[in-house]
Amino acid sequence: MSNDIQPEIRFPGFTEAWEQRKFECLLDKKDGVRRGPFGSALKKEFFVSNSNFVVYEQQNAIYDNYETRYKITEKKYNELIKFKLEPGDFIMSGAGTIGRISRVPKQIKPGVFNQALIRLRINKEITDSEYFIQFIRADFMQRKLTGANPGSAITNLVPMSEVKKWIVQFPILEEQKKIGNFFKQLDDTIALQQRKLDLLKETKKGFLQKMFPKNGAKVPEVRFPGFTEDWEQRKLGDEFEKVNERNDGSFGKDKWISVAKMYFQDPEKVQSNNIDTRTYVMRLGDIAFEGHPNADFKFGRFVVNDIGEGVVSELFPIYRHKQEYDNNYWKYAIQLERIMAPIFAKSITSSGNSSNKLYPKHFLRQRVSVASIDEQHKIGDFLLTIDRTIALHQRKLDLLKETKKGFLQKMFV
Repeated sequence: MSNDIQPEIRFPGFTEAWEQRKFECLLDKKDGVRRGPFGSALKKEFFVSNSNFVVYEQQNAIYDNYETRYKITEKKYNELIKFKLEPGDFIMSGAGTIGRISRVPKQIKPGVFNQALIRLRINKEITDSEYFIQFIRADFMQRKLTGANPGSAITNLVPMSEVKKWIVQFPILEEQKKIGNFFKQLDDTIALQQRKLDLLKETKKGFLQKMFPKNGAKVPEVRFPGFTEDWEQRKLGDEFEKVNERNDGSFGKDKWISVAKMYFQDPEKVQSNNIDTRTYVMRLGDIAFEGHPNADFKFGRFVVNDIGEGVVSELFPIYRHKQEYDNNYWKYAIQLERIMAPIFAKSITSSGNSSNKLYPKHFLRQRVSVASIDEQHKIGDFLLTIDRTIALHQRKLDLLKETKKGFLQKMFV
């Protein structure tokens, strides 16, 4: 049965109307949908330490990888043979993070899937594998699969008995293959861009570790040519002073900085978030950290304010250079956990968990190795260049993802 609704974008040569079919028509007639066995069929006492047969879990669908944690005997595998996975099958997460789908690759270990997974097996005579996975991953299908129950805020996977009856629109197999291959190439490009971005981030992480002296060392492992002198050991209190310069009213409404995000936003928004209206002046190059003296704090949240001058809530302790320093150098130096770790004190929360507590006085007492101002400029500029390259690659990745999203909206109905 055809329908007048057609996709906005089509490949040349395809003019036939897309057909309306029940979802189950796309699947294998004998074993198209199967949910994992009841939990009682795969209890932990059935798991063994040494076997060639494994159990596939929800994480395999969510992260699209096929590493496994548990093994079962060959006897148990044969008992659950109707739940085995074969190359080309699809597994979809059915609990927790729901609706994520993955295609089972070749050469997987023989194994069965557990109760948190749903196996889909397509009818290859009328359904293209690549088209099918792109179709399921598309936003409109994800929303449809994970729709909340009426009157409930809880999101659940729609029962497969309903999904099989859904009316969906599908093109002929040849057009499916064209669309599937197009999105496969786009996915490969996105994956390549993601790998480039990850490599850049790892490269920056490596340089951060090697361009600042390790504890007890007088020089870093990696230096720019021409710098040979030892770095000086100084207390941060010798480099910074705590300032509580109150706002004199000279800052406009657009110069507030949010406590949570450290970006400029409207004061009405700040006040609506119950942020104290008493404010302190923050200037370019100041270093601030979020929170009360005893507030929970995570590594890496120290900030060099490189977005201009403004005012912040008194919930931000602010430190200002006593003399000229390279702002970028300090931004990266203070990101290092080995520098920041001594500033934190471990405390036990009411729930019994260990938590990092930050005491501002510890910041001023902490000793660090400091480079000359010329070497600071070199290090700061170098790491800033890496950060800008990372940001550029991130924008490219975001653009690719938006491009794919746009095509998905225009090439499916």
